Amino acid sequence: MRREKYLAAKAAGYGIASYVSSRATVLNEGRIGENCFILEDNTVQPFVVIGNNVTLWSGNHIGHHSTIHDHCFLASHIVVSGGVEIGESCFIGVNVTLRDHIRIGERCVIGAGALLLEDAEPEGVYIGPATERARVPSSRLRKI
Repeated sequence: MRREKYLAAKAAGYGIASYVSSRATVLNEGRIGENCFILEDNTVQPFVVIGNNVTLWSGNHIGHHSTIHDHCFLASHIVVSGGVEIGESCFIGVNVTLRDHIRIGERCVIGAGALLLEDAEPEGVYIGPATERARVPSSRLRKI
């Protein structure tokens, strides 16, 4: 839907602005497309390229020489290591870690807490493992 709304606004002749928080550290010499929202506490390292219609919510690290293609949404506290390519129209959930020099295919959904160590196929869904409940109840923690 992000893609369609953006393209409709462009087709209607609207000027499309971007917003980069003054509290973000952006070191990529302005290689940021239009209709991008980069919120506070993001670090965008040198040689990163950010396409059009991309949202970087709070507190992410985008490693050097990485590319985020158009229409992506990155939630909070994501670590994108160096040389990563994120394909068009991806959703990356909170606390995801992407290893260096991997490619995330178009239209992937990567769930909260996932760790990707190799390429992700287009339209893939990757779910991070949930934390299991301990066998010991919290009322016994002081006694351990």
